[in-house]
Amino acid sequence: MAATVNQETCVGCGACVDSCPVSAIKIENDKAVVGDDCIECGACVGSCPTEAISL
Repeated sequence: MAATVNQETCVGCGACVDSCPVSAIKIENDKAVVGDDCIECGACVGSCPTEAISL
């Protein structure tokens, strides 16, 4: 199961995009979106300042 983003909490800062080792996260409409290529490593979870991402 890929990482999920709480769209209400996400501020679109891009910290998760920068931390993803496989470039599975993109910012769309000012919010983070996790793609199918997520490897469930959890790097994005720790990098999110608003704790909007979970595995």
